[in-house]
Amino acid sequence: MDYLELAKDVTAKARARGADECDCLIEVGSKLAVTVRSGEVESIERAAFKGLGIRLFRKKKLGFGFTTDLSPASLDDLVQQCADFAGVSTADPMAAVPGVSPTLAGDLEIYDPSIDSVPTSEKVDLVLSCEQAAFDHDSRIKNTYGTAYEDSRVKVILATMNSDPVAYEGTHFEIGCLPVAESDGEKRIGIWYSPRRFFSDLESASYVGSTASRRAIDMLGAKPVKTQKAAVVFGPLTGIEFVRSIFSALDGENELRGTTFLKGMMNQSVGSDHVGFIDDGRLPRKLGSRPFDGEGAATRNTVGIEKGILRAHYYDSRSARKAGTETTGNASRSYGSIPSVGANNFYLAPGESSGDDVIAGVENGLLVTRLLGFGVNITTGDYSRGAEGLWIRNGRIEGPVSGITIAGNMLDMLRGIECVGSDLHFFGQFGSPTYVIREMTIAGE
Repeated sequence: MDYLELAKDVTAKARARGADECDCLIEVGSKLAVTVRSGEVESIERAAFKGLGIRLFRKKKLGFGFTTDLSPASLDDLVQQCADFAGVSTADPMAAVPGVSPTLAGDLEIYDPSIDSVPTSEKVDLVLSCEQAAFDHDSRIKNTYGTAYEDSRVKVILATMNSDPVAYEGTHFEIGCLPVAESDGEKRIGIWYSPRRFFSDLESASYVGSTASRRAIDMLGAKPVKTQKAAVVFGPLTGIEFVRSIFSALDGENELRGTTFLKGMMNQSVGSDHVGFIDDGRLPRKLGSRPFDGEGAATRNTVGIEKGILRAHYYDSRSARKAGTETTGNASRSYGSIPSVGANNFYLAPGESSGDDVIAGVENGLLVTRLLGFGVNITTGDYSRGAEGLWIRNGRIEGPVSGITIAGNMLDMLRGIECVGSDLHFFGQFGSPTYVIREMTIAGE
C-alpha cells in the first residue's frame, strides 16, 4: 500500500467534506519481544501495527478521530465523523494546522536495516547470555524478575491539505535485566537497560547483566541514615528523572497556564553556572531524533537553560501561537492522539569531570541508585521522593542506604548543582550525566 498517497487522499476527502484545514498521520510498524527467566525462554511475541489519525478543523472547531482499519469505507466513515465532531465542538481561535516546513539536510541515522537481517535465534541467545551474565556476576543473585529484549520499527507519514506528504522510518532496540540479590533473607533488586537506535550500538549482554547484578548486590545490608541535610548525587539512570521534570517545567503550555515554577523567569538566573539543558531532535542515532515533529515542523536544537539562565520554552504550534512565537519543533503525537508538547532528545549538558571524579569530590552525601514513589509538583517546584543508594564519605562509598526520602525545591536544586560529569548517557528521549546537588534534606531515622 502506498501510504503517502493514502494520507494525501484522506486530506482530500476532508476538503470535500468542508474542512478548512486537515492533517493526517499514519504509523505502520512491527515489534518483537523476547523474555527469558531462569535460563528458559518465557515468551517470544511478534506484532504488526498500523493506524491512521485525522485532525480536521471547520471554523476553528476541531474534529479528531483515528482507526486501525484503513479500508476505503472505514476511512470515509472516519472523515465524516470528524467533520460531524467539528460541527459541534467549541471554536479555538488558536487552532490551526501548520504547513509542513522544510527539514534540514543530513542523515540522522535513525533506521537500522539490520532489524531484518539479524535472526531471531541470535536475539534469543543475546537475552539468555545477558541473564547468565547476571547470575555469573555473584552467587547471591538467585533469581530475576526477567531479562528482556525488544525491537521495533515504525514508519511515520504526515500529510496536510496544503502540503505534500512527508515520511521517515526509525528503529528501536533494547535489552534489559532485573536481577534479585538474596542474602540472609534480604532481597534487593537491580536494574540496567540499554536502549538504542542501532542493534550494533547496544551495550553488550554481559555488561547489561553484570551491571544490573552489581546494582542489586551493592544494596544488600542497606539501612536508613539519620535525618540530615547533605549533598545528593544522581547518576545517569536516576538523573534522567529530574531532567524529565525540568522539561515539564520548560513546557511552553505550562508556562502559559502558570503551572510551572519557572513562570515569568525568562532571561533570569534559575540555576548555577554548571546548568545547561538542551533539546535537540537532530542528534545522530538518538531515540528522540526525527526530521520533523508531530505537525511537520523541522526539528532543531533549542537551548532551554544556558549557564543557569532561562533562555527558551518548548512549543508545539498551538502553544507557540498563544505565546506569540514560533514552534520549536516539539509537537509530540501518535496516530491516536492530537499534538502536545513533548521532548525530542532533552538532556543536561555534560561537564568535564568524570562521573567517578564527581563522586570523589563529595565529602558527605548520598549517591542515589533508585527513586521510589511520586512527589514532584511542577507548579510549586516541591520535590520529595523515596530513595535508596550508597552513602559517600570523604569521596568514597561507605555503604548502602535505604528507607529514606530526599526532599527540596527544584529551583533550589537547580541553583545547587555544583558539579556535572562528562558521562552523558541517554535512556530513551532523556539524557543525563552524573551530577551533584550541594544540599537536600535526607529524611531517615
